[in-house]
Amino acid sequence: MGSKSPVAGIGEQGLVPEFPPRPTFAQRIQRAHDLAEAHPSASEILNFYARLAFHQQHVFDCLHDSAKTSEILSSNDKWPLAIDLLLPHFPGFARSVAQIAPPPMSARASELAAADSAEPTLLLTNFWVDRLPEEEFASPADRCIAMSFLQPYAELLASLREPPPVASSPGICPVCGSEPVCGVLRDRGHGAGRSLVCSLCMTEWSFLRVVCPACGEDRFESLPVFTSEHFPQVRIDACDTCLHYLITVDMTKDGLAIPAVDELAGVTLDLWASERGYRRRTRNLVGF
Repeated sequence: MGSKSPVAGIGEQGLVPEFPPRPTFAQRIQRAHDLAEAHPSASEILNFYARLAFHQQHVFDCLHDSAKTSEILSSNDKWPLAIDLLLPHFPGFARSVAQIAPPPMSARASELAAADSAEPTLLLTNFWVDRLPEEEFASPADRCIAMSFLQPYAELLASLREPPPVASSPGICPVCGSEPVCGVLRDRGHGAGRSLVCSLCMTEWSFLRVVCPACGEDRFESLPVFTSEHFPQVRIDACDTCLHYLITVDMTKDGLAIPAVDELAGVTLDLWASERGYRRRTRNLVGF
């Protein structure tokens, strides 16, 4: 019978060290533009993401060049939320989001840009420290704004912290504890190996191929895979036990893919899965 929680054997897997470095924001932006041209049905989402990633890159560059960032990153705190460092960059980021986002995210971003520091502090803290489930956020827009602003900071932290040799809880990121945004299939020499990509810090870690990351189900017949001829490198890995699904990007079919970007191109697959009663474990930056 299938497991109802992640099986112990998964947690004993060591992290695979050969994963490529996190793609730069410039690489993600270019990939989004390329995919938007190739897949008109997803062009609106991909073009929005490209503009959002441009503003994320600005936050990343500012944080990277700050002397105060070096002090925080060298501290003994494993995963600090440096509100004093982050808050000065938030109003400008929120104003930028307001200019490019669809409603109601645009309106909410405008409100947050004009708010005093207490409101964005609470928003960012809830996302980072308390890890509130999606349904406990005031709105999907709040979660998307907080996540997109904090992602550059999380990536900067993660890039300077070695992941543990063994994932303590295999279905979540071994570095920051967030849930995966997508899966990846890579050629490992004896067939494609599977890994997961963190929704926040973009860390990639190995994971058993025929196991549900959400509930640990391991019966092959309960883990259907759905594909579309329009997106050959993108597929849905679903679970009929917990009814969660994960978008997986098959790098063996497109070596130029950037998983966190290519999964956005599969928006029609997201809609198809939702109509059939499946749901994502965690939403991506654009709310799918």
